[in-house]
Amino acid sequence: MIKLYGNHRIYSLLNNAFNTNSIASTYLFYGPKGVGKEAVAIKFASLVNNINEDKWLNANNITYIHKTPANKSTKKAEDFYDNFTNDVIENIQEELQKKQQNPYYKIDIANASQIRIDTIRILRKKLSQSNHSGRRFVIVSDADAMNPAAANSFLKTLEEPNTNTTIILIAENINSMLPTILSRSQKLKFAPLTTEEINEYLTDFYPELSLENRKIIASFAQGSVSNAIDFIDQDIHQLVESTIDILRASLLGSNYRSLLVERIAEITKLRDKNLLITSLKLLQRWLQDALHLKNGEDQLIVNINVIDSIRKFATYYDKANYFQAFDCIEQAIVKVNRNVSPDLLLIDLFLKLRKVFLSAKS
Repeated sequence: MIKLYGNHRIYSLLNNAFNTNSIASTYLFYGPKGVGKEAVAIKFASLVNNINEDKWLNANNITYIHKTPANKSTKKAEDFYDNFTNDVIENIQEELQKKQQNPYYKIDIANASQIRIDTIRILRKKLSQSNHSGRRFVIVSDADAMNPAAANSFLKTLEEPNTNTTIILIAENINSMLPTILSRSQKLKFAPLTTEEINEYLTDFYPELSLENRKIIASFAQGSVSNAIDFIDQDIHQLVESTIDILRASLLGSNYRSLLVERIAEITKLRDKNLLITSLKLLQRWLQDALHLKNGEDQLIVNINVIDSIRKFATYYDKANYFQAFDCIEQAIVKVNRNVSPDLLLIDLFLKLRKVFLSAKS
């Protein structure tokens, strides 16, 4: 049974379309990554065909299209995985099994960067030849990753729709798709999940996580299961401590500069943009906790394990302009995405934070 963690309104609309015999020939599910677009598509296709939701991958009436690696074979392929090496096929099968077990799982096939024209050509042939009872569904993952040839070939499929067939396009960036494909699709926009919904997902799939870690991860996931999973692989407590050590160094007396540069280098030496952004968001969350404590809002604290340390900070810097500090951090995150030198932007950030907090003590 596929459990949905959000966007129930969209599933209700689809369910109503089924009940009123008004299912569209083409849907476009779009919105941020990790919000359940494919889960809803799979659950809906299973509902319409009365298929066991846990066995959708082997259903005749559901075809799942995804990115594949380049295939250098000159032999004409007759099926989706013809001419791939055994290693590639094994990788694809393993990823698809994970997808079947968890529709929120994002498949990760080595060197797969596009939906290629061979895949669309084979799909069109199958749709023209297949004759199944029930309604056929084609779910196209990463539809915005079709290469130009594939997209133009796919457009012909939409222009000549097969009877009793529904195509569901899944996309994050619809601006990269052909306008003619967009115009032929019924668009349904998916919203980010709530913190509570992310927390529920983590509880179901990662029960080994502590309540505190789930709370921290959910608060930083930005409504995306994919983002939440990325956080799981990181030592959050160590990352928080390392980032706060930089803040503490920046607030020392006149000889703080050498220690500040040293602490910053411990993070930037890894040359990991995502890690740097995570560190800045954790710093922002820690300071938000300090603001909550200052305002007597203890129930809103996320970093529960270091609440005493945060309380001391909040008490000592009770006059500081925390919102100015938040703005400084947001600006730094923007600079990271613009590929500004990590060392320079962190030095600049913590000098600004030093000014924000020490000026409140003068």
